[in-house]
Formats: sequence, structure tokens, C-alpha cells
Amino acid sequence: MNFLRSLIFNIQFYLGTSILVTVCLPCLLFPRPVVLFVNRVWCLIMIKGMRWWLNTDIKVEGKLPPKDKVVIYAIKHQSAWETVFCTDLFAMPSIVLKKALIFLPVIGLYFLRSGAIPITRDQGINALKKMGRNAKVAVKKNRSMMIFPQGTRVSPGVSSEEKPYLPGVYFLYSQTKVPVIPVAHNAGLIWPKNSFIKYPERLSSKSVTLKILPEIPPGLPKQEFLSKLETEIENASNELIEKEK
Repeated sequence: MNFLRSLIFNIQFYLGTSILVTVCLPCLLFPRPVVLFVNRVWCLIMIKGMRWWLNTDIKVEGKLPPKDKVVIYAIKHQSAWETVFCTDLFAMPSIVLKKALIFLPVIGLYFLRSGAIPITRDQGINALKKMGRNAKVAVKKNRSMMIFPQGTRVSPGVSSEEKPYLPGVYFLYSQTKVPVIPVAHNAGLIWPKNSFIKYPERLSSKSVTLKILPEIPPGLPKQEFLSKLETEIENASNELIEKEK
């Protein structure tokens, strides 16, 4: 049963995504609100598919910052789900991502148009400096940013000792001098990394829950900031996972 439901959901999501980004390619020539609309449709394709085929809803806890406030969203990365949902929820912020994603056919153009901040990790400090310059440009344009502090998808139950938080999030925080909003969720339960099969039965509440945590103000020392960020995201994510058991 899971295979069939997952198959139908994947067909809707991936085929729908392919059609959307191809048909709406001319929209990239229009102002940002038009691109935001395309992004909204992309998110709706996923949300509706989850409801129709996986019998799963989405629950958001916590309070969003004012629309005109520039922040850095530091998000737990467990699956592809949060990449789609958070991009829409946070009004298409500038996403810190691997430079290779910019070169993906068609969809890479959308990343560029959305103001993505590409990073090449093997370039070390030079990559961080370039990320800092791009982030400052985003701030000047009154655009929030979005980063996955561990730099990769991490399965539920894998500790931050095994997959540590990387220094890039602190560099972004220290260079831009804007608040960081930690974001936790439990999407990895239903949508594991690189998994064709989806597992809605792992969510006893029948909802993926995303929790927006209190902001971390700018100006904290590196170790204090990283410790606070990691503790808050990990504790909240683990609590959301435990509630589903």
C-alpha cells in the first residue's frame, strides 16, 4: 500500500514540478512577486499531494517575524520537504546551497532568480567570504536568508555529534548582523533522505509539524551562538519526533 501511495505522490510531485518550471520559465523575466507565485504553486503541488495520497497535513507552530524584517532562517535538514515548504512559508528567502545546484537544468535558473547564495565548500575560507558578500547584498535588498546549519540532510535519530553543525551559519550571522530564527521539524519521519517510499504511518498525528523557535539576537560570541542554535534546534526536533511515537 505504501508503495502505491508513494508512487502516485511522486508522480504528482515530480511530474508537476517538471511541468511547472518548464511552462513558467518566462515568468523569470517578470518582477519578484511573479516568481513568488510560481513558488507558491510548487508548494501547493506538494501539500495537496501529501493530503490526497499520503493522508498527511502540515502544522506550523510558533510565530513568523514581520514581513519587512530581515532574518536568517536556520533550518533542520531532514528531507526534501523543508526545501519546498520553507521556501514558500518564508516568502522565498535567499537560500545558501551547493553551487552545483545552480547548474541543474531549468530549476537552477529559478535558484538564481530567487537570489540563492551558492557556496563551494572545498574552497574553504574563500567560499565563506564570497557567501558573506552575497549575504550582505541580500540584506541590502531587504531579503531574508535560509541555511541548513549541518549542510546536508540528516536522518531522524542521527545526533549532531555524528553530523555536526558547520561554521557557515555563524559566518553568515556575524557578517550580516541580523537575527537568526531556528526552525525544527519532523519531516524526516515521512520523507527520509533519498527515499522513494514515503512513510505517513510514522506520524501518529497525521501531520508534519514545523516549529518556529524564538530568534537569536545578533552579536553573540561564536561558541555561545553555535551552542544555543544547536541545542534549540536539536531539542525541538527530537521532541517533535518523540511525540509521533
